Amino acid sequence: MVNEVAPRLQLYVFGDVGYQWYNHVPNTFEFGSLDLFMTARLSEKVSALGEALFISKSSNRVAVDVERLLLRYRPSDYLMASIGRYHSWVGYYNTAFNKGEFLETAIDRPFIYAFDDSGGVLPMQEVGVNVTGRIPSGTMGLNYVVEVGNGRDWGGPGVEPAQNYQDANNSKSINGGLFLRPEGISGLQIGFSIRHDNLSLPAPPAVGETIATVHAVYINSKIEILNEGALVRHVEPSGPVFSTTAFYTQISRAFGAWRPYFRYQYFNAPSDDPVYVYAGPNAYAPLNVTTFVGRVNGPSAGIRYDFTEHSALKLQYDRYSLRGLATENGLTSQVAFTF
Repeated sequence: MVNEVAPRLQLYVFGDVGYQWYNHVPNTFEFGSLDLFMTARLSEKVSALGEALFISKSSNRVAVDVERLLLRYRPSDYLMASIGRYHSWVGYYNTAFNKGEFLETAIDRPFIYAFDDSGGVLPMQEVGVNVTGRIPSGTMGLNYVVEVGNGRDWGGPGVEPAQNYQDANNSKSINGGLFLRPEGISGLQIGFSIRHDNLSLPAPPAVGETIATVHAVYINSKIEILNEGALVRHVEPSGPVFSTTAFYTQISRAFGAWRPYFRYQYFNAPSDDPVYVYAGPNAYAPLNVTTFVGRVNGPSAGIRYDFTEHSALKLQYDRYSLRGLATENGLTSQVAFTF
């Protein structure tokens, strides 16, 4: 399939629609998103990437979001420098799977990697500079990532976390990571990242945030095994330290056009964390829009059926336990496609 719409421009379109039932909200048909993904080669070493998203919100409005906009310079495999708005390299899932739900096995992202402008708790989007490339390491396949950006504004619900136009403080977020792809085991990737930022909160004092992630994944044409863990530390100037732990594991195997999958997730934040403030016993929200705080954990099981080369039907059951809240049960279906 050729997606060229101009001599230098390629366009890819992703979309998804579905139906969901949760035991605490009305059953509903759902328009998920319409994703326009564009790439262009400007010269032998310079390229551009743009991604515009039309996504439905809890208010039932369809919002437009410039998901990514990057200018890239790549003189060799050992250096690729990008500037603009990008998906931060915090964990594996955030850069391996972007907004096109057709590319994901499951219906939704692991809730620790929900996008921050949709209520997620980790900084999934950033405005700044990203540098990545290979490290001479023989068959180990070692790579590095370094990012410097504005950081995020943690102002609570309704506030845009990514500081697109004006940073709220002079501090910049710094993120670095390493990962390896050994040549002897095709499809294996193991890595880690560490990110630090000084968060802008609605009221002082500012809070220092350090996020450490680790991942081990194995993917080939039939098998998918994803494992990731995260540790988030929030530190106030007076000294208290609040630690949040999270992880998920996801496995799936393809049987022709059918792919059953299973995922278990866990997130546990202190109820008095100054950033993940506990919202009370009536703080229900569908977990595919991750506005939870406190502790949430549980399994998801589903099956994906690719009924054409460019479209898939997914059916998923979720069961989550939450601190101070009733257990959530949900059944979701989705048709995801690309053209």
